[in-house]
This record gives sequence, structure tokens and C-alpha cells, in this order.
Amino acid sequence: MGAPQFLSRAAPCAAPPKAALVGVALDLPLDTLFTYRVPAALCARAGPGFRVRVPFRGRPRVGIVAEAPAPPRPGRVLDVLDAPDAEPVLGPDLLELGRFVARYYGASLGEALAAMLPRGVRHRRAGRERVEARATPEGAAAWQAQAEDLADAQRRVLRHLVRAADWLPLGALLQTARVSASPVRTLARRGLVELARRRDVADPLVAATRAPGPPAPPPTPTAEQVRALQRIEAALGAGGYAAFLLLGVTGSGKTEVYLRAIEAARRQGRQALVLVPEIALTPQTVARFAARFERVAVLHSAQGEAERAAAWRCIRAGEVDVVIGPRSAVFAPVPRLGLVVVDEEHETSFKQQNAPRYHARDVALVRARDAGAVVVLGSATPALESWANAQEGRYGLLRLRERVPGRRLPTVQVVDVGAPDEQPGGRSRFSRTLRVRLREALAEGGQAILFQNRRGFATSAACARCGFVLRCTECDLALTYHRSETRALCHLCGHERALPRACPECALPGLALRGAGTQTIEAELASIAPGAVVARMDSDTMTRREAYEEVLGRFGRREVDILVGTQMLAKGLDFPGVTLVGIVSADLSLAQPDLRANERTFQLLAQVAGRAGRGERDGRVVIQTRLPDHPAVRWAAAQDFESFAAEELRERRAHAYPPYARLLRVLVRGASPEAVAARARAVQERAVRHAGTGCQVLGPAPPPVARVQGQWREQILVKAPDHREIARVLAALRAAPRPRARVEESYDVDPYGA
Repeated sequence: MGAPQFLSRAAPCAAPPKAALVGVALDLPLDTLFTYRVPAALCARAGPGFRVRVPFRGRPRVGIVAEAPAPPRPGRVLDVLDAPDAEPVLGPDLLELGRFVARYYGASLGEALAAMLPRGVRHRRAGRERVEARATPEGAAAWQAQAEDLADAQRRVLRHLVRAADWLPLGALLQTARVSASPVRTLARRGLVELARRRDVADPLVAATRAPGPPAPPPTPTAEQVRALQRIEAALGAGGYAAFLLLGVTGSGKTEVYLRAIEAARRQGRQALVLVPEIALTPQTVARFAARFERVAVLHSAQGEAERAAAWRCIRAGEVDVVIGPRSAVFAPVPRLGLVVVDEEHETSFKQQNAPRYHARDVALVRARDAGAVVVLGSATPALESWANAQEGRYGLLRLRERVPGRRLPTVQVVDVGAPDEQPGGRSRFSRTLRVRLREALAEGGQAILFQNRRGFATSAACARCGFVLRCTECDLALTYHRSETRALCHLCGHERALPRACPECALPGLALRGAGTQTIEAELASIAPGAVVARMDSDTMTRREAYEEVLGRFGRREVDILVGTQMLAKGLDFPGVTLVGIVSADLSLAQPDLRANERTFQLLAQVAGRAGRGERDGRVVIQTRLPDHPAVRWAAAQDFESFAAEELRERRAHAYPPYARLLRVLVRGASPEAVAARARAVQERAVRHAGTGCQVLGPAPPPVARVQGQWREQILVKAPDHREIARVLAALRAAPRPRARVEESYDVDPYGA
């Protein structure tokens, strides 16, 4: 994607006069403001940005006043029921940012404004209690015995609770198990699940801001860090908008640059906003900032509603100097914004996957421009869109080419697992080289990280005779076998079932397990390194935030010798004892039908490799692949981002893909494949009618997974030379009448996964 389209700001509306009409934005996928009359008693508390409670279709809803006064409309106008706040929850700057997000990403204004406010602020939740659930012994026994009277949703609930072996917040349970509250209540009535109201537990991230411990003296900056800081500080001193891309190899001290830049902003009386990937938001990360700055606040989705709302109000009051959080923190109400840092700016977790489908990095650029702030985007493996912007002069380019003194980049060895001399025999996932290097590292007292970007034990179960593959009944996807649960699971909808004793098609006894996940690697280590202590980090084991901290704590204390995991291992782990990183299957992400497959593979390999050699001893990396000459593998092994980017951008330019074009993906879904196909054709025809010169409309065609959760899907891809063309097509599609059939469509501007 190129630089986001900066649109002109509208002047803030004045407060409503007595008995005025106001336009209220509700959290609904409807492109309209709803007009209400403000009673005289509420006039002072119903201006732009204020929360109001209004009647809508027979029940009250909370919305945000977006227009005051609003033009009159025909028909009956209802009164605002309540305006509970003494001051607006969104100031003029955030209201305008919400309008930008709605326009640019094809969402309603109500959806955009709702995304900007924590739930506890939107609904004024002041309580300190939440409902939590855990499996009873009877529930655990019923799940282990695969009781036949359990519905599929009930099995998923019990699986998550049994795996957690502890209390789980009900909201998190419903989200991860992909169920409503109904199956949980049913299980509770049967005595298989216990529910309790419990006080919000202390957030370890917030605790890290309050007890940073005695601050260590800051390290002496390197010459490269000094040069980068001089440019950032000059931009801060100039007092206007500026954007920088900080390209630094892993371990080069990017965080120290952030900390010193924040100090420079603070000396000017301004505040800093630091965005990090969700998985990188740990007490260790927060503590590094809290050790340097007294007033630090954290915003993240796992906080209790009351605690998050309290932090939000402290930020709005200007009582903190640094705000840290994942993508939603880009909307934090920082009143004196001077610096925005987006760490690991290439991470796909900065892209929101439901409406409004914003990218936090790009929204941060817009927000900083409007605030006259400085932006620093940091990464060892930047997104190619950001790199192109730096090459074309839209961002200043800052380089950190060397690791901090005393640390060297690891030695990388690429192993062709197809070579006869690398095959140890049997069905081992470990080449001879990786086995030798692993045993050497452990013998020398080092630790190892093994990366396999698939969870589970086998990625499919198939018949060796007729080719039958065990698939999800609701999704167009093979089930993954999880040996620890002795169940085959769908990683999209959560459907689960036992492995059949024989092939359902030809009755051949048993199904062959194919492919490997993290459980496979963990199991094989028992024979390769029998005395080693192994821990696994994937979404199956990290069901609680505390579990993530516990495993990393044990690894940091050298109680764990080998850490096996998925892509969460690629983000920010800094353990000096790690002398070996093994990438078991480097090719997995290359097979994805995604224009960014090469880029994502390079980023994952380079980032995971960067976990090695961060202490006094040198590190080694072994990359196992069947494609040793692939550019993503070759340049990742060389830790050479710029050469990879040059080669990949030539391919992107030749095929007119981002950053040399803009994309809009329209996804049509519904229970009837005929209705979905008809609506997709109508969308395609309308897009073609409104497409300008140089604009391509591709499809409709099924996406790589044609059915998810019982919904058939088709997609249309619009490719245009600039965002103005995308905006015109998007506006035309959103203005079309909604389909009468039970079909939904969604819009994704600058999509990921396309």
C-alpha cells in the first residue's frame, strides 16, 4: 500500500441549541446518522463527541453524537433518553479520525467510532467483577470419555476449559471457543461447568508500570543510534509532521532509539504513543518503558473493562507520558501527542479483521499528520509498502546495520531436507544437521528454539487406499489431528470429532496421519534429546495470558532447554541463553495463495533467526527447506532485507500489485451457494460499471477456503492504480441496495491474505 490518502478535516460542530436535532452514530453497519431531538435539560451534554442513550427499534442503544445541529427530516423524531457525561468521550480530532476510518475502509461511522472506545467507556461499566467459568471434574470426565450426548459447541467449551485447567473469563471463553453463552449455561445446568462472579484479577502489564524496580543506567548509544536520534529529534524540534522508517537488524537496539526519542518528546511537554503487536505486549516490554518513565499507561483487550476504562480516562486527562498497546491503542485519547512509535510495523496483527478493517500503522500516520507529530516505524523486516515509501522519500530512512556491541548476527545454515545425506530414516522431521546442532547446543549448556508454524500433531488424516480426507462438516478444510486431545479439530470453526476406526468411504482400517505440527516436533524430541526439558508455545497451550508469561519466565530462568512453537516465537524474544534456532519447515507459508507469501516467509524466517546469539556466545540457525534456492529463503539466511525487497518489488511491479497498485476485496457469503453466486455476480457487474481507466475487476471466484462455518463464500478483487479509484468503486458498492436473500457482503481495503 502507498501512503494513506490524507483527507481534509472538517470543522468541529457547535454544541446544539435548545431542543436541537442531533445526528447520532450507532454501532450498526448502516451508512446513516440517526436523527434525535435533544430535550432542553440535556442540551449541555449532547454536543459532538458525547455519548447519548437513544431509543432504536424498541430498545435503548448507546451512540455518539456526530452531527449537531442535524438537518430536520420528515416523519416522527424521537427524543434522546439520556446524556450521561459531563464532557465528550471523543474530541474533535478523534471524531475526524473516525470519519477518515469510516470513509477509507468502507465502514459505517458508528462502527468506526465504536472501535475507538473501550467497551467499558462506551457502556460506562464501573463494576470490578466478571463472570468466569471452569470445568468440573464431571465435565472433564465427560469430555475425556467423548460423551455422545454433548453437542459440538459444548465439546468445544469443555475442551478449552479442560485444557486451561483453571478459571477462564466467560467473554474470552466464548470468543476462543466460537460459541454463544447458551451451551455454557446448558453445561452449567448439567453440572459439567461451574460459573462464578469473580473480581477482576490484577493485570500483570499494569503492575509492570507501577513497580519497574530500580532503573538500570541506560546503555551508551552506538554511532548508528546517535545518527538516527539526531534526525528524529530535529523533526520533533521542528514541531510538524514527519515519518521515519527505522530499519534495524534484529538485536540492533531499536528499542533504545524509541526510549530516547520519547524522552526528547517529553522534554517538549508532549506525549508518546507506542504500538506493539499483541503477542509482544508483555510485562518485560512494559517494564523497559516504566524503568525510564514514571507515567506509563497500558491499553489492551485482555484488561478488565473497568481497568481499561480507568486507564483510558487517565490518558484523556493528560496524566501519562507514554501509552503502550496493540492496534486499538492507536485511538487512545492522547491530548498532547508528539511521537508515535509502531514497533515491528510489518506485523499482520496490526490489520483489523472485522469492520472497520483498519490498519493501525496507516491510521497512526494519519493521526500523527493531523496532530503535527513524528512517527517512527521500526522493523528488521519492514512491510514492502513501507520500504517503497522510504525509497520514494515519503518517509525518512534510518538504518541500524549492526547489532549492539558484544553481539553478532548468528551463523545461518540452510539444509535441503530432500538431500539423501540429510534424511535420518523413518518419518523424522529433523534433518541430520539439525539433530547434530541441537545436541551440540544442549551439550554446551545452551538453549534452543524450534519453530514450526503449524499447531497440532498431524495436519490431515487421509485414507491410504482411496484418498478420502477427513474434513470439517462446516468448513472447506481438512481437520487437524491433536494427539493431546485425541481429537481432530477444525482451526476455523472449532468443530471436533474423534478419528474414525476405518475409512468412511472404503472401510480400510485406520487413517494415515500426514503433515506435522508443533505437537509432532515436541513428541519427536523425546527420542532426539531425551534429557531435555521441552515447553510448547502455540494457541493450544497459551489459552491464558498467564500461561505465556509462565513459559517465558521458565525459559528465562533456564528451567526449559527447548522451546517449540509457532509464529509467536518470532516476536521480540530476547534470551541470552539461546544459541540455536531451528526452523523445521521453512516452506509452509510459501504454499499459501497470497500475494504476500514470499514476503511473509522472509519476515518469519529472518525474525525467528534473530532470536539466536543475543548473549555472549555466538548463535547458530538451521533452516530446513525443500526450496533452498527460493529468494525468500536465500535472502533470509543472509539476513539481507534490501536484496530481498529489490527482487520481490520487481515482481510486484511487473504484476501491478501493492505497493504499485491499491486493492479492494469484496467478500460475499451466505448459506445458499446459489444466492451467494448471484449476489457476487451483481457486485462484480456494479464494480465494472464504476471502475475507471486502469482499474481491474477480478472474479467473482471462491477464496482458498470456499466455505467457513456453513457459509459459502465468493470474492471479487478490485485492483486500481491509486486510492481514488478504489474509493469511487467502494462508494458505488456501498450505495447499492442490500440483497433481500440472506447474503452478506464485506469490504476490505488494502487487504491482507489477498
